[in-house]
Amino acid sequence: MPNRYVRLAGFDQRLDLTKPDLGVAGGAALLEQLLRDRRLPVPLRGLTCAEVCEWRGFVEPMSVYRRLGKVVAAHMRSDAENRHYGGGESDEHKAYKDRAVRAAEDGGHTAIQEHSSKDRAIRSDVLIRGADGVLLGFESQLSPRNPREIHARDVAARRVGVLDAWQTDSQDMARDTTVPWLRTDRVPLELIMKRDSPIPFRGGIRRIELAKCDERFPGPCPKQRTGKCGGWHPTTRPAERPFDEFIRDAASGLYVRAIVKVKRTAFEFWTPTADHTAYLDATSSEPPAVIPKQQQVRRPMEDGDPTCRVRPPAPPEHETAPLPYIPAPRLPESLPSTAPAVTAAMPIAYRGKCGAGVQACGAPARFYPAGWLCDGHRP
Repeated sequence: MPNRYVRLAGFDQRLDLTKPDLGVAGGAALLEQLLRDRRLPVPLRGLTCAEVCEWRGFVEPMSVYRRLGKVVAAHMRSDAENRHYGGGESDEHKAYKDRAVRAAEDGGHTAIQEHSSKDRAIRSDVLIRGADGVLLGFESQLSPRNPREIHARDVAARRVGVLDAWQTDSQDMARDTTVPWLRTDRVPLELIMKRDSPIPFRGGIRRIELAKCDERFPGPCPKQRTGKCGGWHPTTRPAERPFDEFIRDAASGLYVRAIVKVKRTAFEFWTPTADHTAYLDATSSEPPAVIPKQQQVRRPMEDGDPTCRVRPPAPPEHETAPLPYIPAPRLPESLPSTAPAVTAAMPIAYRGKCGAGVQACGAPARFYPAGWLCDGHRP
């Protein structure tokens, strides 16, 4: 859930992270001061969450930093971050999770919601334990999310043997190829909650068909581009599947995520296990199909990107570091502000410590021609 507002001690109004001046007089100077001073312990900065945590009665210290040109608010503790994930869920999102659990249990499987691994690298909306040790993760994503985060969560789940099924009702998200999206129509909440209501998956599921490359095969061999090779060539076609039936079948191992190469293009989708097994047998003499790794483009963060995240605080070097300058509250435009200008200290370089910024960053660093710099400030 994007975190837009934070609160700073000494101000009655919230600070708006989407505005360059935070919505207060002198806010631009204050923001730069908070971004520079990383050696000050986070609880002493006076910055707290002014959204879900505050609404629920929690006082959670926060820090701010820049990521891809956007100001990001960071919690110190993972349980504070979890409040935002739970607080930011729509009723439709919760209904899809409940429906996935009900469908799995109707098929004789066990399912739990919001399951997290011990290292918190995996957080499944629904984790289903199916037949023969199948671990199926159901992830409902109805709001925009950074593709890099989706990919990281999907890879982390695969490493521990969890196969994630990603569902969305957004056509824009379904066009992204980070994961094989299972697309549903955008339906009202009442239809999602209604048992056995018709909600089919419109995309993400395909059938695999094999054609023998002989004299009956139309056209030249798609690999050699001439003649006939005598092998088997796959083609695919879309196949719809009802929501509840797919959850039960995938938990039973009847559907799998498969990477199939058609002609010279490889792509991933869900397919019946029997189709995938036949494809693997027909192409056993060929190297496994691999989707080429797409180069990650550094793009500005968007509204759907997570800006409320947990970031471990850097160990403080000086417990008695002075508090950052806090400008006076907003004054009427007719009255000039009497707030003194922010004084900038010269950066101090320490061996093995990053010296970037007006006040030295202080993070562990390596020596570059430009001086001691950490990974975040290296050239």
